[in-house]
Amino acid sequence: MNVVKLIADSPQDALEKVRDELGVDAVILNVRPVQVGVLKRMWNGKQVEVLATKSTPERSEKEAMLQLATRVGELEEELTARGGTGVLQGAPPNPDAKLPAKLAQMIAQSHGGRPEVPAMPAVQVLEELGLLPSHARWLSAQARNFLGGTKPRNLIEEMELLRDVLSEYWNQIAQRVEKPGNPVRVLVGPPGTGKTTALCKWMTQESLVNRKPVRVWRLDGDRGNTAEFLSLHGELMQIPVDRFWDDNDQPPEDTMRFVDLPGVAPNNPDALEALARGLADMPPLEIQLVLNASYDLGLLLRQVRAFSHLPLAGILLTHIDEAERWSKVWNVMLATQLPVSFLSGGQDIPGDFHRAIPENLFDAFVNAGLQTTSPAAG
Repeated sequence: MNVVKLIADSPQDALEKVRDELGVDAVILNVRPVQVGVLKRMWNGKQVEVLATKSTPERSEKEAMLQLATRVGELEEELTARGGTGVLQGAPPNPDAKLPAKLAQMIAQSHGGRPEVPAMPAVQVLEELGLLPSHARWLSAQARNFLGGTKPRNLIEEMELLRDVLSEYWNQIAQRVEKPGNPVRVLVGPPGTGKTTALCKWMTQESLVNRKPVRVWRLDGDRGNTAEFLSLHGELMQIPVDRFWDDNDQPPEDTMRFVDLPGVAPNNPDALEALARGLADMPPLEIQLVLNASYDLGLLLRQVRAFSHLPLAGILLTHIDEAERWSKVWNVMLATQLPVSFLSGGQDIPGDFHRAIPENLFDAFVNAGLQTTSPAAG
């Protein structure tokens, strides 16, 4: 998706510019006031910045899951080419190295079919800090499309531009998979990711901080759910934790509903199929895939691909306090085309648990990366 940024003196002028450049079917992604110089402020008042893109047909859920699995497979090829084990180490490879055909086509399309041009200096910095080369190529092309008529004057302005591009793309993905209303929130993932601890943190925040009614179901899967701690925590918080799902038992509409399931091994196709069948019989769901952020990127991508047959709404990363590279968050998001919804760290409850904000994650990526001396990708 090519995003165009336009500056105008008023929302009406901005709308005319968008229609002139992208057509009457253009989609407005964001509008915000921007700071202008003193002289412009005296004559024109406030200006607005508009982000827009051409209208594209909605993808079906099946198409989205197929693209996710294909994209993850391509990234696994890239990881294997870089290290052979899925653990990214050492300097980035030669950017002219051969890419998978589908990935090369995606990058070429983002350039508008033009010959590839050298990456922006700020993009090269992000690649040195761990952004995968294919993602760096895509980002460089998107940033140039994002520019409109404005060109950054220095590295700092380039970084600000990349921050805007990645944040907008993150938000577009989040809007695409967002579930309307108040869906049942289901946490799935491999065993040992800290899924139940993250759920305890989430339900505690919703109950104590946001003052919302909460109800939890601790359900069995292909094996029994032995997370007794969840039931004990619910009793302490005076939050009902049920062991069986009853379609006739409907709590008030404003109740936050969570479902905890046993972890499923990614290399167990029968268990994964049983999980999909069990979830298909439930009401509208928001399925969060819980992954351990301390694992290497190759393993994370393999785990996402194993669960990609589910209609995932996002990724919840645990053990974020043990993750060495913030680039991993961006590589996972770009590879899977899923937003990282929440970040969780430590064992304390409620502890470190918060919604992922792309602007903050970009700043953490750059600041933490510049403090390290090893350019290992994550």
